[in-house]
Amino acid sequence: MLKRSDVGFAADPSRRGLLRAAIATAGMAALGPARAQGAGYPKGPIRIIVGLPVGGSADVVVRATALQLEKSLKQPVLVENRPGGQFAIAMQALASAPADGHTILHIYNGFPATQATRKLFDLEKQTTAVAMTYSTPMVLMVRADSPYKTLGEAFAYARANPGRLSYGVLGAAGLEHLKFAQIEKAAGFRGLSVPYKGGPDIVQALIAGDIDIAPAAAIFTKIHAGRVKALAVLEPQRWRDLPDVPTLDEAGVKVDALSYWGGYVVRSGTPKEIVTLLSSELAAATQSPATIERLVATGHSTRFSKSPDDFQQYIRSELAWMSEAAKLVEVPAN
Repeated sequence: MLKRSDVGFAADPSRRGLLRAAIATAGMAALGPARAQGAGYPKGPIRIIVGLPVGGSADVVVRATALQLEKSLKQPVLVENRPGGQFAIAMQALASAPADGHTILHIYNGFPATQATRKLFDLEKQTTAVAMTYSTPMVLMVRADSPYKTLGEAFAYARANPGRLSYGVLGAAGLEHLKFAQIEKAAGFRGLSVPYKGGPDIVQALIAGDIDIAPAAAIFTKIHAGRVKALAVLEPQRWRDLPDVPTLDEAGVKVDALSYWGGYVVRSGTPKEIVTLLSSELAAATQSPATIERLVATGHSTRFSKSPDDFQQYIRSELAWMSEAAKLVEVPAN
């Protein structure tokens, strides 16, 4: 099963080191994938479906990856954004395409979270995992002038005032809501979840004082430096860009770590040789200097699954904890 230690470039965690490592490995990666000609694939243009809006960090990374795939596969690679419908629109776009590897779906852990709570689709039955390619830490942050200097102070208030500590989530019963529900149970308090449409909306609400705390991508603490502060990072170790911020475990909350991750799946029934080839090609495309530059700029790091089967197992493990956490939240009617 995929572990945190599988993150790429772990030996040199600095941003400059990531770029140096990328340049060194890109040439080797280009030699690694089996070339498409041997499998008779691809036979035409490739589509990558993204279930998120244009311009977000995932979209930026996917588009950089697509440019590298075009070079190696010698075919146009088109990125098609299909946001909305709790990812059901993007899933339907994949389901309506042939199972031939010419339509790829970008997913992140919001997809299994939605499956666990909304039951709108089934990743296990409808898709075949190809590769996880990147991740970025989640942090718990407050606004800069918050009265809470530590996570312990915030949670002490929450225990003394049930239902008063408010936190933003990306949609009711979404990924952030599930993880915070686990945190509430472990820390012994009950807060107030407030749903928003996107991560930037959550952070803006935090800055405006509409909510007390926000689980969000760590990069927002860099983008809004001086306006927000991180109290804990949900990683096994401290994040390279926030070395003074404790992990959730160090802050006294015993809950499994959580990163935002991204990867790719194809329609179930796609031939195994195409899945294997795509996995190798995506790894090479992600390791290119141009893609690494986009990853670093958006606060991500490369994180590769060892094989398509390994990624499939990881998705199952995500669904397992999310299904348990779903029992702790109220799921709105679809």
